[in-house]
Order: sequence, then C-alpha cells, then structure tokens
Amino acid sequence: MNDRLTFLTAVFTAMLLSSCGGVKHAEMLMLQNVQNQVGPIDSLPVLRIQSDDILGVFVSSQVQEANASFQEGKEAESASSGEQALGVKDGYRVDEAGNIYIPYIGAVHAEGKTVLDLREEISTKIKDYYPDATVQVRFLNFRITIMGEVLRPNVYTIPNERLNILEALGMAGDFTPYAKRNNVLIIRERNKVREINRINTQDPTLFQSPYFYLRPNDVVYVEPLKAKQYATQGDFFQRYSGIFFPVVSLITFIAGLSIK
Repeated sequence: MNDRLTFLTAVFTAMLLSSCGGVKHAEMLMLQNVQNQVGPIDSLPVLRIQSDDILGVFVSSQVQEANASFQEGKEAESASSGEQALGVKDGYRVDEAGNIYIPYIGAVHAEGKTVLDLREEISTKIKDYYPDATVQVRFLNFRITIMGEVLRPNVYTIPNERLNILEALGMAGDFTPYAKRNNVLIIRERNKVREINRINTQDPTLFQSPYFYLRPNDVVYVEPLKAKQYATQGDFFQRYSGIFFPVVSLITFIAGLSIK
C-alpha cells in the first residue's frame, strides 16, 4: 500500500512538471535555411491612391500667400505623428469620386495614381499661380496595426511608403516566445476588397511573397502557439506549488504512519 501511494505520488508529480512544456528551439527561428545571395529586388509594391486615402500636399513658395493657403497640410503632418484621428481638415481626403480639392486648382483626380504622378500634376497646375512653387505629396494614413504575440502590439504610423513585414515586426519589438512564426495573418483591404492571407516568416521564399511588403491599413495578427496554453497552466501550478508539495508530503507521511 505504501509503495503504491508513493508510486502514484511520483506519477502525479511527473505529470505536473511535464505540463509546463516549453517552446521548441526550431519554433523560435525565422528565415530558416536562407542561403547567401545577391539579386535584384523585383517585388517592390506600387502604391496607388484609393478613395478614403488621406494625402498630405505640401507647397512651398516665396509667396507667403501660397504658403498660408496650404498650411493645413502642415497641420496634418503633425497630427499624423501623434496617433490622432484624422479629420477633414487634416490633409486632403480622397472622395468617392476619387478626387481631392486643392486651393486655387479645385478638383484633382487622385484615385489610381501614385503620389509621384499626383505631385507632377499638381506642380504643373499650381505654376499657373505660383511659378516658383515646389510640391510634395505623401500618404498621411499609412498605418499598420500589429496584434497578437508581439512585444508591443499597437497601431504604427509609417513615415515613408515602403515597409516590409520584418521591419514591421521589428517596430513591434519582435515576436514573443509563444508566437506562431510560420502562420502570420495579413488582412488587407484594397479597392473595396478584403484580402486575408497567411505568411510563413520561417520560409526563405518569404521575400518573394506579395505580402512581404505591407500596404496602408494592413492588419498583422500573430497567433499564439499551443505551448502558451501549457505555459499558462504551468504558471498556475508554479504559483501554488508551494502549497501543493507540502500537502502531498504530509499526506504521504500520514499514510505511512497509518500503515505501520
């Protein structure tokens, strides 16, 4: 009887310890088996303006009147860096018809164009009023949402027009130890169509994926491994192990005395 009780106690303790399973080393690696190579970058995204995009149009000129007319563009720039909600006055919103409305020029069709195309068109038209004007155009709503098993989940404003998934994960502090690196979810809305796709950050062909470079308003979700559930259970057992083991020892001791 005593031997049986001791055996059951040992088995139960072993099961308890095994429940605190960890993450395998291979599951924590990224870009496995990548070979040294040099080659052209042929998958750079061409970002085209869509309806509901918010654009910053910055015009500078020696004529103070021109600078004052486009002052709202500067306000939009400062607002975008502070994670504030962009209103109508913060930049130029592309309407359902694909147009923005510029002082002096009026409606300019923006949808389907790149920011370089739009800059050239605005530059040409604004020179009728301010020959020395220089124009810059950029996205103000290039934001990426990163959720799930990363150290700093958040909504990030991107200052330029090119960001890949590795850079985005770096901004978010990288994966947690319990991240499912081979099944990262990308949610993208483009031309009123929602795309849902998964990428494997451990696959060396990641660089060729059409989702390697992110686009404005993409959502990145990193799922947890099953090991996180076991780790949570392990935390529970570890928290109460100071009570559990003395109780088991006491029961074993009492049982031993009763048998004698």
